[in-house]
Order: sequence, then C-alpha cells, then structure tokens
Amino acid sequence: MGKKALLLSGLIFLILAGAVLGAGETSANFLKLSEGARPSGMGEAFVGVADDVNAVYWNPAGLSQITRDQVCLMHSVWLLDVNYEYLAFAAPIKGFGTLAAYSVFVNGGTLTQTTEDTSGNYILTTNSVTASDLDVTLAYAKKLSDFLGDYSGFSDLSLGLSANLISEKIVTDLGGGFGFNLGSFYYPKYENYSVGFVAENLGVASNRPSLPVDLKLGFGYRFSMENLMLPFSDEGTFVYNENDTTAAMDILYYPIEQSASVHLGAEKYWTLNKYHSFAVRLGYKFGEDLGALAGLTAGLGYRLTASKELNIELDYVMVPYADLGNSNRISLTAKFAGPPENHLFEDKKAGIEAYKRGYALLYKTQFGSAITEFAECVKKYRDYAPAYMGLGACFLNTGRRELAYRAYSKAMELDPNNAKLKTWLEQNQAMQIAPAAR
Repeated sequence: MGKKALLLSGLIFLILAGAVLGAGETSANFLKLSEGARPSGMGEAFVGVADDVNAVYWNPAGLSQITRDQVCLMHSVWLLDVNYEYLAFAAPIKGFGTLAAYSVFVNGGTLTQTTEDTSGNYILTTNSVTASDLDVTLAYAKKLSDFLGDYSGFSDLSLGLSANLISEKIVTDLGGGFGFNLGSFYYPKYENYSVGFVAENLGVASNRPSLPVDLKLGFGYRFSMENLMLPFSDEGTFVYNENDTTAAMDILYYPIEQSASVHLGAEKYWTLNKYHSFAVRLGYKFGEDLGALAGLTAGLGYRLTASKELNIELDYVMVPYADLGNSNRISLTAKFAGPPENHLFEDKKAGIEAYKRGYALLYKTQFGSAITEFAECVKKYRDYAPAYMGLGACFLNTGRRELAYRAYSKAMELDPNNAKLKTWLEQNQAMQIAPAAR
C-alpha cells in the first residue's frame, strides 16, 4: 500500500463492502446497497416491478408508471457503526414525462486511525477518523405511447435515463466518478406481467478503480389469490378482483467482477378498510457469499389512504448478514397531488366495438362466441353495464343460471337505475336463477 495514515475506518468500510457487495476490482460499491425498504423486503427484486418512486434507483424507465408526486425517505442501520440515508422524489409532468432525483449518503462512523511502519505493520494511534460516500442522481422516463399512440408494437415500452455524481472520502483521500444508468420497461396492456432491463454505472471514476457496472433483467407479475383459477372458468370472463400480490425475479450480472446472482421476492397486501392496509414481504437472494441465511429478506408495510390523492406508507425490512449482523431499514413514502396509480388500461372505444360484435353473435344465438366478445369488452371497459347484460343473457340461455345472476348483478351495480333488471334480480334472488326465470 505504501501510504501512511492508512485508516482503520477506511479499511473496515472497504472490507465490509468487499465481503458483502463483491468489491475489489471496482469502486463506489455502496451503489449496490438496495434503496427503499419495500424493494429491499422483496428480495431486492424490483427491476421488473419498478412502480413507485424507488424506480429512480432500480429502473428509471419504471418511473413512467407514476401518476402523482412521490417522495421517499429511508434510514438504514447497516453493519457496525455504518448508517446511510436515502431521499428520493419523483414528479410526473403531463405531456413531458417523469422527472426524478435521489441522493444517498453513507456515514462510515468514527473509528481509530492506524499508521504503517516500514515493515508493513499497522500501528494503532489515538486519532479518530471518518469515512463517507455520497451519490446524487437525476432521472427521466417516458412512455413510447406518447409518441407512437396506444396501438403501435412499441406503445407498451418505456425508456428511462439517469445520471449520477459519486463521491467517496476517507479522511483526506478523495475519489468519485460520474455514471449513467439506462433502463427499459415493458408492460403490455390488459396483462399482469412486466419486464424490465437496466444497465447501471456506465461511466468513469476519478482516483478510484472502475465503477461497479451491472446488468439487471427483471420480471414482475401482479395477481390476486382469488383470481388464480378464474382464467380457467367462465367466471373469469367478467370477474376481476383487485391485484393485491406481486411476485418478482431479478437476474444480476457484474461483468467486471464476472459474478451473477438471482433475486426472488413477493409482497401481499391486505385491505382492512378504505383507510388502512398492511403488507408482508419476503425474498431470497441466491448467490450470496456469506451463507444461506444472508440471502433472506423479510419486511412489513403499512399504508394509510388519507384521501383519494394522498397515501402515506411506512415500510420496514430486516436483512441478515450472517456473522456480520443484521441490517434494519425503515422508509416513509408519501404519494400526493394526482390520481392514484393503478395497473388497468382502459380503451372504451375498443370495448364498445367488442360489445357490438358480441351483441350481433347473441342475436344469432352463437352464445359461445358472444361470450368471448363480451369478455373482451369487459377486459377493455370494465364499467360498461351492457356487456355484463350480454354475458348474463348468454349464461342464462346456456343453462348457467348462477353465473347469469352474478353477471346481471354486476350490471345492476353499474346501472342502478335499471328498474326492469332490479325487479328481475329481486324475483330470482332466493332461488339463484330459478328455471322459470327464463
């Protein structure tokens, strides 16, 4: 090494980074620390989900899903005396795209300085020293549908770009770098799955080895437990329970270190009432060097829906690092000034066209084909009462009376002024579609 004033704080900080994060050939390995308690609880698998403000770190292209301003503040009690703080903000701008920024500050704590003698032996001193890291990032995301319309083959693709300024300091030893992160996110209309890809830390370092370049491919899938079997039943043509569960998988590759890992994670939300919800998250990171337990993540979340536009979310995650100890992270997220995010795409015009085709087939008594068209209408325009009326008629004419009753009930919910339908439902409620109801 050849330098006096070699610092124990710096050694511990860098050794920990090497042991936990795979450093050695790269610098600024604190960039690999996962940000946001929610993604961290999901096994640090979020590239293919990226549906909140934390997308600014995980996959900037995912920011295109945000429909209102969001801010996240996280505090992490990491290993030994190391703590780090994370602040992120994202704002969608109509007609322009989504702008976002985040900053990470890592405080290596106060430790004892060492010196090195001519023989290479380390000697403790009475001096106290510190080490710290800083990253400031700006990001932008845009949906290609804003340029190509909703029906191009690339309309469901979003692209994102972020640039970060990095600084590392060990007492008077300064270094840093400048990098770019390129992201893409594909989320097809009417589907529950999404795919993301991001190339990170493409840049240069100053007074340090190369930045930790990585490539990440992520997959996300949203569903509800109640919906799992619906696609295999007639009920699935018109019943769409809200997706309350997310599963994710990320595949990571670090070309400089020539290492790879696979992360799996999931979260499940339970709605207590219109104001309060809570979540449980679990995940596992395959490829950890610290043993099997070090790959586990577990977290909890609470969501307060204060109003239609305002959500407050409190999330916690615990990540074990085997003999090195546990990392505890807690984050507070606010979502405000805009309509709530959802994972539904609506095309009323296409839905009504499908309804017209279904009605023509119903008139010809081609009930099976009519159900397919009415189901297509409901998929694209879920609040169109006539489509449920058409499904009810098809089910009733093919002897599936209970399904007919449920479809008609949904139509009544959407069109409460339909007096004739209300009377029919009241007459047949007791028997759940009696044969005489035909």
